[in-house]
Amino acid sequence: MLQLYIVRHGFAGTSLEDEEMDKARPLKKKGKEQMKGVAKGLKEMEVSFDRILTSPLLRAKMSAEILNDHCGNAKSVEVTDLLLPEGSHQKLIKHLNQLKRGKVAIVGHEPFLSSFASLCLTNSLQPFLNLKKGGVLMLETDGQIKPEKCKLHWLMEPLHLSK
Repeated sequence: MLQLYIVRHGFAGTSLEDEEMDKARPLKKKGKEQMKGVAKGLKEMEVSFDRILTSPLLRAKMSAEILNDHCGNAKSVEVTDLLLPEGSHQKLIKHLNQLKRGKVAIVGHEPFLSSFASLCLTNSLQPFLNLKKGGVLMLETDGQIKPEKCKLHWLMEPLHLSK
């Protein structure tokens, strides 16, 4: 069984018009604390990750590192362009299907993550949900990830996980 945790990065302030500067936009103090609360909440739920994959954008990498510090079983997070905001859903599915079964977290951005979750659940890229910053969605599949064949196990906003 594959348990896939889809995680939106924490609060990083307002998007910047300059694309290169926006890529280097870090989590704000509020975002760091938010992600620590999310990670601690996941740990209290006995959630752990065998692998954590993240977008190369700084705010996502910082969020992934916080998750790894509290819930990760791997030595480090894996940075991949597959989780960039303009990434390919099909290429991400192909990559995830090459991983061993287990508990995998992917950390990235909206609206990519919501459309990816919608594809996995309904075979449509039209999102029917919107992950808030620091939100976590957990999907399960008995084998390979296939559009419309995944099961939604739970969806939580940061306030549900932080205490």
